Amino acid sequence: MRGFGAIPKRGAEIGGLLLGTITPGTPAIVRIEDFEPVPCHYRRGPSYLFTEDDSAAFEQAFEHSKPDPSRSIYAVGYFRGHTREGLSLAPEDVELLDQFFPGPAHVALLVKPFGTKVSMAGFFAREDGVFPETTPLEFPFGRRELTGLEPPSQRSLLERRPCTDDSAAPAPLRDAAYPGRDTAAPKPRASWVWIPLSFIFLLLGAALGYQAAVNIRGRVTAGSPQDYSLSLSVVKTGGNLTVRWDGQSAAVRAAPRGLLEIDDSGYTRSVQLDAAQLQNGSLVYRNSTKIVHFRLTVYPQERLSIIETLDWKE
Repeated sequence: MRGFGAIPKRGAEIGGLLLGTITPGTPAIVRIEDFEPVPCHYRRGPSYLFTEDDSAAFEQAFEHSKPDPSRSIYAVGYFRGHTREGLSLAPEDVELLDQFFPGPAHVALLVKPFGTKVSMAGFFAREDGVFPETTPLEFPFGRRELTGLEPPSQRSLLERRPCTDDSAAPAPLRDAAYPGRDTAAPKPRASWVWIPLSFIFLLLGAALGYQAAVNIRGRVTAGSPQDYSLSLSVVKTGGNLTVRWDGQSAAVRAAPRGLLEIDDSGYTRSVQLDAAQLQNGSLVYRNSTKIVHFRLTVYPQERLSIIETLDWKE
């Protein structure tokens, strides 16, 4: 998902090795227990396409994970994120699989990420020595959607990087304008100095706040109330929810960005929207429960935000 969000509109693909075991038989049983990502330099665009350097890195990773009696798990296949149309193997995928995973039980996994719903995935296995054009079964690539169980909670950064003594604590920050000065230990100043300064800051803050309020009030009342209505609505379409808003309203057309927040009975998700996505006026979301709360925020001005909320119940 980090790769998906790294490049607007499409997203960067990632890939690597599937690690597990293969039990021969009819049919063979493939167990996948882990994975190992293999980096790509993206010299050929956001797709997971290799140059000579990338191919060397993949080959090296495979050599470290190929079947060996000393390993409890080993490379049994290949996975790739898929931000292209559809969900099918590309010729370069098949070429890579034929080179590193030629066995009849080796598999490939494609995962298609979405910004507003759970990712979808599909496995590919050879049939009479040939990979099919499409996966025989697409499935939601999420623990909650597959099993009903919540994903494990992530540890905080402090838990992941414990600090056992003072020597391990981060060094104090240095002032950029004065490299020799330590901003973590400023020199004390006489308390009486802050009394007139506080009064000045109070007056300045009140004046700026009044001016901002006048400017915002003037902008809001300049148009009709309809100019600031987002017309947020939700319609059930098949197994998904289609969220709509007025992409041509004055507020949306003036906004360079927006934010759609979704609360699916405790499962929250935030979707950043650029100007084009806002003016498109719709978004598809696959809900998990029968009660979903939507909150749409647009920012037509630097200090002005317009918010509409809507509760959908089945």
